[in-house]
Amino acid sequence: MAQARNNTPQDTLVVNKPTKVTVITSDSLQTIYIQGKEGNPKYAYCNSIQLVDSNYVSTSTIDNDFNFSIGPFGRKQTKSQKYPTTETTMNFFAGFNAAPGMPQAADLHSFSSWELWWLIADCGIYPWNSHHKFSIGFGLDWRNYRIKGDTRFTKSDDGGVGLGTYPEGASPQFSRLKVFSLTVPVRYHFVSKFFGFSLGPVVNFNTHSSLKTRWKADGQKIKETSSNAHVKPVTIDFMATIDLPSFVNFYFKYSPCDLIKNGYGLQFKTLSFGIYL
Repeated sequence: MAQARNNTPQDTLVVNKPTKVTVITSDSLQTIYIQGKEGNPKYAYCNSIQLVDSNYVSTSTIDNDFNFSIGPFGRKQTKSQKYPTTETTMNFFAGFNAAPGMPQAADLHSFSSWELWWLIADCGIYPWNSHHKFSIGFGLDWRNYRIKGDTRFTKSDDGGVGLGTYPEGASPQFSRLKVFSLTVPVRYHFVSKFFGFSLGPVVNFNTHSSLKTRWKADGQKIKETSSNAHVKPVTIDFMATIDLPSFVNFYFKYSPCDLIKNGYGLQFKTLSFGIYL
């Protein structure tokens, strides 16, 4: 028995308990497909042997670890997987904003306050198996906080952001605070066929902010704008997602940081929620 083992060719491939073996033979080509093996149901092996001028040319492939997808579109499980393995995804988030801590007089309308977030690249690694992933990403985020009624955002001569009233006789339309951010989410993901979730912080580099108010008076439309609402340059959100592949994906973000810099008026937290692809 020992001698038989020593005579085994060094390039022999042994696959224990394959799930499926397919052999396709033609006049000049034979192809062997092996799917699944003991301990790895996603294993795949392909070998092609071609007869060329009385010589055999053999081509083999095992594994394919790279994966790129946009939301749920184009995401494919590789036929064979070794761990750790990586993937890069792109996602689009659309949701609504709330502002915990903002004075009630502001009458902020969450469902008129939009968030649009484009997660350009989310680079993930599966360290052990297909159910656990860690990722870090980069994206662009647009948020606006919109109030209606008789109250509007104002900016004082020293730059402070506050709440004020409209001129007498005005017909208010809306007043909003807009923030643009570069985002870096860092998350843990649990992934399964029917359910998944992720948790982690999102670092926001707030690069631009502005105020805009519109109203009508004496039959004319009036617009008042102001740049630099003195938001903090960096804020952190705590994010969670719930993934239902056969239904829809939800996300939630909450920041315990005040959005406006200390000493510049209004102090409030931020919260957003919505769906994503």
